[in-house]
Amino acid sequence: MNLSLDSFSFDSGVLVEMLLGTPAASIFLEPLLLSAITANTCHFNLSEAEYVLCRILGRTQARSKVDNLVRSNYINLTDAGRLYAKAAEIKCERALALGQSYTIANAKVTGSIALFAFQEEELKREMERKPFDVEIGFLEGVPRTGSP
Repeated sequence: MNLSLDSFSFDSGVLVEMLLGTPAASIFLEPLLLSAITANTCHFNLSEAEYVLCRILGRTQARSKVDNLVRSNYINLTDAGRLYAKAAEIKCERALALGQSYTIANAKVTGSIALFAFQEEELKREMERKPFDVEIGFLEGVPRTGSP
């Protein structure tokens, strides 16, 4: 998939990759800092990212990383009131995790690409069963800086 660096809705997995500073998320750091791309997420995905980080880094460091990300204003937080009904509709129609449903709803509301860290089986199955009405992308499909 060829993704243009434009506007994205980051899933919790992308947030975790970014906050851990993994090579997979490195492609987005400079464009974010230069405001060359727009990044969106929602409180649900922040919560998921924090609990994953908590299990890896501990509660204090996880909270600090998420709070710093929110305070940085590099990522737009979409108001939950704009998302909950759309996320519920997607979850009702599709065999997806609720977090995935929120990411897709956020992409729809913000007119962005829903970006996930990995192609999880349930999402892949749903994409094959019936295409989504938003573009879906994966970190594993984005070329890395310095890749051959």
